[in-house]
Formats: sequence, C-alpha cells, structure tokens
Amino acid sequence: MITNLKVLKGLCVIFINPSVSISLAIRMKVSITLLLLGCLSLSDGQIEFQGLVANGENNMPNIWTELRDVRDKMVELRVTLDMVMKENAKMAEQILELKKENAGINELMKTSEAQLEAFKREYAEQPKVAFSADLGIRGHLGPQSTEITLAFNNIFTNIGNNYDGTTGLFTAPVKGVYYFRFTACGVKISQSTGASLYKNGQKTVSVGQWLHHDQHRYASNGAVLQLEVGDVVCMKLLPGYSIYDSPDNLSTFSGFLIYPF
Repeated sequence: MITNLKVLKGLCVIFINPSVSISLAIRMKVSITLLLLGCLSLSDGQIEFQGLVANGENNMPNIWTELRDVRDKMVELRVTLDMVMKENAKMAEQILELKKENAGINELMKTSEAQLEAFKREYAEQPKVAFSADLGIRGHLGPQSTEITLAFNNIFTNIGNNYDGTTGLFTAPVKGVYYFRFTACGVKISQSTGASLYKNGQKTVSVGQWLHHDQHRYASNGAVLQLEVGDVVCMKLLPGYSIYDSPDNLSTFSGFLIYPF
C-alpha cells in the first residue's frame, strides 16, 4: 500500500510539471485514475482478508482446552477402571473362598454318603428277628401240679423263623439284646391265672391274678434280655394256675431283636 502511494506521488509530480505536453498529461491523468482505482481495490481486499483472518482466529476451536478435556476424561476413566479392577479382585477372592467352601461341602457329602452306604450295608446284613403268637386254645388250660411250657401256636409273625409254635421255644440266632412281652388271661372265679418267662430254664419274670374275680383278668409283663447264640426263651404256666384264650386272642407271647453285638 505504501509503495502504491509513492508511485502516485511521482505521477502527480509529472502531471503538474508544465514541461509535459497536454496529450501526455491527459493520458497520464487517465492512467493515474485507473491506478488509484486499483489501489483502492487492493486496499479494500487486504482489509477484507485481514477481517476474515481475524474472524477465523476468533472462530477456531481452542485445541488446548479440548486436549485438557480429553486428559480429564482419561483420568476419570483410569480411576473408574482402577475401581472396577479392585472390585474384580475382591470378587475373585470371594469366588475362591466359595470354591473352598464348596470343596469342603463336597467332601462332607462324600463322607456322609459313604457313612450312609455303610449303614445301609450294616442294616441289610443285620439279622431280622421278630415273632408274635397267640396261645391258640379255645377255653382254659390248667391248673397243673407242675409247670408246663406254653406253646403259643397261633403265630402272627415269625421273621427269621426262630420261634417254634409246636414247642413254644424261641432260640436266639445271634448274640444281642432282645425284648420279650407276654399277656395271660383268666376267667375262672375259683382259679388264679399266671405265667412265667424263662431263659435257658431259669425263671426271669412272672405275672399272676388270684382268686375271687368274676370277670376277665389280665396280667402282662416284659423283659429285655441279653442272649447268646442258641439261648432259649419260653413261657411256662405256674403250678396250680390256669390260663384262658378265645378267638379274640387274649393270651399272647412276642419278642424281637433290638440290636446284635
């Protein structure tokens, strides 16, 4: 712009100089006019370009601000990632503890299953012994001058077939603890009723009802006995006593194995 003004100044000097011819002056005047117009156009264009540049600088995004935002977001993401990693580590520890507990539970279950199977085998191998029978007579038996073995021949149950209804004898198949129970019924007014439980010929327990009773009389007793293999248990009628039975199965004898050993 300054250079253009210098050129115009020189042309004006030439134009004012009287030694220059009129035709030349006219031509120069025209040229100066065109030059002035060009200079004005260039000046306006430069001003407009500078304005655009200034506006562009004002409108350009601040890249440092955006970089700081990205950095802040990265820091925030890193903090969040650290928290997630810590939570994952804690969850991994909890899962490991649960696995240990499950392993212990599995071992306990295996032990329990093994014990259950052993119990099942033991129970399956354990002898099953039980019997129950009624005297099987219709009316009275006795009195006798001596003890007689009572054969309860109306058998309800005889698991293991260790009770003989013909002889009235129970023979222990295994060493163990047994329970026996018996009931004697009598109806004669002038007769007493009673019986005794014997083990290997030795009286163990007895029951009895005495004279002068005009209705059904019942006497019951029981005992838990430790028996060896081959021991014999039976019921005997006491001397001078009677016992009564009917289709209602009033006089009975029962026993079963509690547990072997």
